[in-house]
Amino acid sequence: MVYKKRVKTFLLGLLFFLLAGTAFSVEEYVSKVYKEIDVIFVKKAEKELENILRENVEDKYYYLMENYTKKKVRRLIIDNEYEFAMTAIYIIIDNNIDGDFEDEDAVDLYAAIAEAYEIQQAYEEEQERKAIAEAAKKEAEKEKIRTSVEKEYNVTTTSEGKTVYVSARDERTQDYKWNIKFGMIDFGVTSSKNLPHPVMGEGISIDASYEYTIPKTLVLGGDVFFDFKFMQFNSGPMSFNFEIAPKIAFPALSSNLFLRIGFSDLGVLKNKDATILARNKNLADIQNGLYGSVVSPLVGIQFDNLKVGKASLTFDANYLLSGVITGDYQALSFKGYMAIPFAELEQVKLVFNIGARDTLLILKQGGVENHLSAILGFGVENVIR
Repeated sequence: MVYKKRVKTFLLGLLFFLLAGTAFSVEEYVSKVYKEIDVIFVKKAEKELENILRENVEDKYYYLMENYTKKKVRRLIIDNEYEFAMTAIYIIIDNNIDGDFEDEDAVDLYAAIAEAYEIQQAYEEEQERKAIAEAAKKEAEKEKIRTSVEKEYNVTTTSEGKTVYVSARDERTQDYKWNIKFGMIDFGVTSSKNLPHPVMGEGISIDASYEYTIPKTLVLGGDVFFDFKFMQFNSGPMSFNFEIAPKIAFPALSSNLFLRIGFSDLGVLKNKDATILARNKNLADIQNGLYGSVVSPLVGIQFDNLKVGKASLTFDANYLLSGVITGDYQALSFKGYMAIPFAELEQVKLVFNIGARDTLLILKQGGVENHLSAILGFGVENVIR
């Protein structure tokens, strides 16, 4: 009895082992197909899904593969990926069309997906129409504002190509430029071979400039300079000098290079200054020199608004024509300024000015008379946007 019982137990155990092995092998095979389906759904590879289901349609575990595919389709529906969901369900339906049964669950699922997809499409089209209408509304509002702005403001283009709207009542573009320099300290030194020592004087000055630009054509303007040395040393005379010079530049050549034509007071020694003349023992040389106040035409060039960091430089050199007319001398004049900004208000900019002015006379009978002034002061100029 015991022997028969042991044999029976052994046979039952062997049968269980064989059945378990078969079950495990089935699970391993189906799992491999599941993994392939996972990859197919990631890639959304329609042809590969069609092939793997068609290859296994006769397999007794095909229903497991199909159910797993439907599970993946439902996940796509949750993620609103209706297009591939419809394709996958259609492949399942088509794969069963030649079979003995119709997969009603797949058909119902396809219908549900198609309806959801249609609703989604309608919603997206409606949102797109709203977005287009909103964009058109905003563009119309922008155009309305732009039209209104252009009526109240002037439109200009900067050198970088940017469009700038400038108030017509407060236009600060590069169309015009002006500045005024106040020389609070104007210290002058006059030297000549007819003087025993240089004559020095102290006074004030004013220098003004204006430029108007005709775009791409001309820059027209003018410079005006006055100085008055009311405090003299070495018993020197008081002196008053001026310079007036219209100017022109051609932007095609350079907007910073000007041609100047005007008039200038040479500031030569005055023959009434008996005190100075008496100090020179050689009166004959004095009498042969050039004396008297002379106003001369001038021609010259000017380099204006040359940038050095935030500062700007102005320099001009002129030839004075009166010497050519009389034939007694040759005369030149030079002037230079550096303007350093230190404050900017709404419409004007305040600057600190450092400058110098020099008039040089080369006498025909020999000798040189030189009038040099060092100028320190403040200035104001318009703000250019």
